Amino acid sequence: MSISTNLSIINFTPYDWTQIGTSNTAGLTEWTFPKSLASGQAYGAEIVVNKPAQAHAQWAFTWADDTNPVANLILAVSGSSYSIDAALDEYSTENNPKGSVVNIPLASEAWSPFILVGNESNLAGNDPPTDWMAQNLPYIGCLTLQDMVIPGSHDAGMSEINYPREGTAANSQTQTLNITGQLQAGIRYFDIRPTISHGQFYTGHYTDELGANGESIADIISDINRFTAKGNKELIILELSHTLDTDSGYQAFSDSQYSSLLSQFRTGTKNLYTGDGADVLTKLPLSDFISNSPAVVIVCDERNTSWLASNGFQNKGFYSSSQFPVYNNYADTTDLATMQKDQYTKLVAQTKTPDNAAQLFLLSWTFTQNVIDAVGLGGDTLRQSATYFNGFLAQVGGSVPYTGPITWVAQKSGLPNIILIDNVPTNNRFLTVMAIGLTRFYGTQC
Repeated sequence: MSISTNLSIINFTPYDWTQIGTSNTAGLTEWTFPKSLASGQAYGAEIVVNKPAQAHAQWAFTWADDTNPVANLILAVSGSSYSIDAALDEYSTENNPKGSVVNIPLASEAWSPFILVGNESNLAGNDPPTDWMAQNLPYIGCLTLQDMVIPGSHDAGMSEINYPREGTAANSQTQTLNITGQLQAGIRYFDIRPTISHGQFYTGHYTDELGANGESIADIISDINRFTAKGNKELIILELSHTLDTDSGYQAFSDSQYSSLLSQFRTGTKNLYTGDGADVLTKLPLSDFISNSPAVVIVCDERNTSWLASNGFQNKGFYSSSQFPVYNNYADTTDLATMQKDQYTKLVAQTKTPDNAAQLFLLSWTFTQNVIDAVGLGGDTLRQSATYFNGFLAQVGGSVPYTGPITWVAQKSGLPNIILIDNVPTNNRFLTVMAIGLTRFYGTQC
């Protein structure tokens, strides 16, 4: 099967890259890789394979001398699967020793990133470590959350369907990976929407009274505890919103129900971050959270600081949205270009004149189903549409400014602090390596 795809080559090192050797292409009609790539630049390489059985191509580059490649990007074909094998010939990266080969999956009509960031002694790139925050703490620990890019998961608890009310995997399930899988993929911000169903706390995805429940809150707590127990000293942020009592009238939680929810988190969750209850967390450096241990922060959108204090939750790991302000305004569209333009325009406006000086900008790279798709008469499921959208997150170049965050940040349009996606990939931590690259290259040097 032939394929048309793209590789975004992103140079977040202080060195200019130069191609060495020849590409030796066969079985392709396009292999448009650059002769050179300056520090801070990105290049969209087009790859079109028309004869898979004969397909061969490579692109080796260096910044050291003309004979020894830093890395060699080699096209790999296995049946109907395509990827780039990045051979690290000269230097190691975090999680990948010198001489190893890092596999970068390719998808049809999509963009996959190849990224290197840092200098020769501390390179990071594709296939980052599971504890990527801790491993990069020497380089990003001094940065506040406003200076970082954090991978986020939309409707994070919806990796399964429980007790549905017209909700199906096609119209209600936004994720394939559970919270454990998302944590391992590098996600650190979780959009959690608690529900009550059959007397227990779950997560949910509802429109009015139609939808379904996902993972239980008990399972999410267990997932987080297992992850941190393995020595992963990471900052994990849960933002609680859209509470819904599906057992009684589909109303938002009462005070007593909300208190019971937070009590379950308080008694069950290990490593809750119990800093000063008056702190504005977005202004704190990352090192304040995770220098000595993991940190779990729970943001309560539906209760203010006064309520948290009067109900015994202040200084216990729970914070109001005024202590963790986020600009979060999604495009509400099925169209990729409309979403890109909408989020770009909002990023530019909020960077110039933020609604709140302490806020984080959340880039909602998400798809909203229309009625036809939601009732099962359309084509793609939520996760299929999300996979299509996600395939353009690493896009660079193009004739319009609103392609994606790599281009936006390079143009000084603004830095998205949280990039929120549906259907976190099962085989590709592309969002995490983008977050590391953007944070380390554009952040203040620690």
